[in-house]
Amino acid sequence: MDRISESHEAAGNRAGTAVEAALNYLEASNEKPVYYAYEPPVGTPRSTGKFAAHTVPIRNVREIVRELSLERQGFQLTHQETSVRDFYDQDEVKATYYPEVERLLKDATGAEKVVVFDHQVRNAELAKRGEKNAREYGRAVHNDYTAKSGPRRVRDHLPPAEAEERLQNRFAEINVWRPIRGPIES
Repeated sequence: MDRISESHEAAGNRAGTAVEAALNYLEASNEKPVYYAYEPPVGTPRSTGKFAAHTVPIRNVREIVRELSLERQGFQLTHQETSVRDFYDQDEVKATYYPEVERLLKDATGAEKVVVFDHQVRNAELAKRGEKNAREYGRAVHNDYTAKSGPRRVRDHLPPAEAEERLQNRFAEINVWRPIRGPIES
């Protein structure tokens, strides 16, 4: 067991009582799975592959919030105030929240440059009605980036020469999540 696994396991064991929940995982297959987050091309299925539910423990990490870090566990919880009044207003989010997230990530990582390039609002009811650009919640355990798509995102959002220069060094793509209604109390 490597150090990351050990620290993750040790932190998880101190995170108090667990609840059991069934999460959907992609089953192993020789076929390359495909998933379109948006409407796929005509005649193309939205996803391929089979998913199976696995019961796993879920712990409340708020009890060990000070022990978590991006470097060790790959995530951390932090408190961040925002001036955004309406997270469903894309213009307000881009004008106000993007700079707030940029400062948050620079403070959290020490990065010299942060590029905020995307945001999703999750709300199942609004998504069903096709309102406010809301999307449904993810229904399966997944990874947002791959070894191929990570560098592609850098190239998508930086000028070519800068992208190639930055790809010669360490970079990270970090998802920032927050509740739309109020803070989650710790």
